[in-house]
Parts: sequence; structure tokens; C-alpha cells
Amino acid sequence: MKRLFQLAVATVLGGIAASTTAMGADPDSATKVSAVIARSKLTKKTYAIYFWNKINHPNQTSIEEWSAEFNSGSRHRVETPRDRLIADCAAMTGTYFSLLSGEVIRGPQVAAAACGIDTNRKFLDVSWLGRVNSRFGEADRVIVTDADNIRTYDISDEGVILRTIYQTNDVRHLTVLDVETVALTKSLPSGRMFDEASLKESFVPEEFKRAPASAPST
Repeated sequence: MKRLFQLAVATVLGGIAASTTAMGADPDSATKVSAVIARSKLTKKTYAIYFWNKINHPNQTSIEEWSAEFNSGSRHRVETPRDRLIADCAAMTGTYFSLLSGEVIRGPQVAAAACGIDTNRKFLDVSWLGRVNSRFGEADRVIVTDADNIRTYDISDEGVILRTIYQTNDVRHLTVLDVETVALTKSLPSGRMFDEASLKESFVPEEFKRAPASAPST
């Protein structure tokens, strides 16, 4: 199963590298970005990571809120105050549940979003910016650009997304999403969080649903 998934990822990322090279991107940079994306999608590490997010909707009120991600082997889970997702990142299957509407979506697009860097949208350009230091260890900083956003990610050597920034892909380059890590642990709050039945409940400890005492810095 893992080999099949690696081949699938290699095919997708090979297409990314080819398209960015054709657009004039540095081939070496594109290759490094492809490897970082694959690392984020193929990680088998067990971890729980808790974030604090600043969301700035253009021409709307800005908000701050929590989110969290959990991983064990090929199983992954994402929680926000409005959404919950689970995915099998080897089989590339997933289920999305909206807390607001009760809507349920199943399919590979859920896994493509939940597992590592979101690859649902075509990349117009990619860049590897080098190695950076954070409170949680060294990471690779990459930028991927799609039709709507310029996305910056810091990815640890274990494939964990430590920082995410979304900017609008227009002349304004407004920061619409800034996600910083509050805590990273190597244990899960529960072992039963990766099936559809678990989407009815939250596994995020209450302490991580409150704004941190000081602004986190990854």
C-alpha cells in the first residue's frame, strides 16, 4: 500500500516539477519543493500539533481561533471550530464533516487537503527558500502558488507542518491566514480518533482552544 501511494505522489509531484520548470522556475528548487511536499504527505510519525490561527478576510472582520492536527502512521485528523476531517494518507481516502451544516463529504480530495500540504489546486509556481529554525526544530521553508493564494509552509524533517501563511495572489498580497504552532507532542489524546464515528466529537484539550498567553513564535 505504501509503495502504491509513493508512486501516486511521485506522479503528482513530478507533474508539479515539470510544470514549474516549464514556467521558468529553478529546476533544483522545484525538485526540493516536491521532496518536501512528499515528506509532508508520507510521514508516519505519531504526533498531535495545536495551532493558533489569525484569519483576515478581505473587507471583513478579522478573527483568531484554534485548530489541531493528529497523525498516527498513515492516519490523519484535522479539527477546527467548524470542521473535522479524517484521512487515510496511504489509501488517499477521507471524510469531511461540517459542524455548521452537518454536511459530510467523502473522497480523495479530502485526503489531498488533510494529508500534508494541500495539493487539490494546481500549482502555478513553487520555491524552496532554504532551512529555517523554529522552537520545534529545523524545517524547510517552501512557497507554493495557486490561482488564489501564495502559500508559505515550514515543514519539519519529520514531515510536520509547523507554520502556514496564505497571502492573496494579487497585487495586494494580503495575509489572509497565519497559522502558528502552540504545542507539539508525540502522543495522541485518544487512539479512537480516526474513524467516521469519531467526527461527532472533539479531541482537542480545552487548554488549546483558548488564545495563548503570548503570541506563539515558531
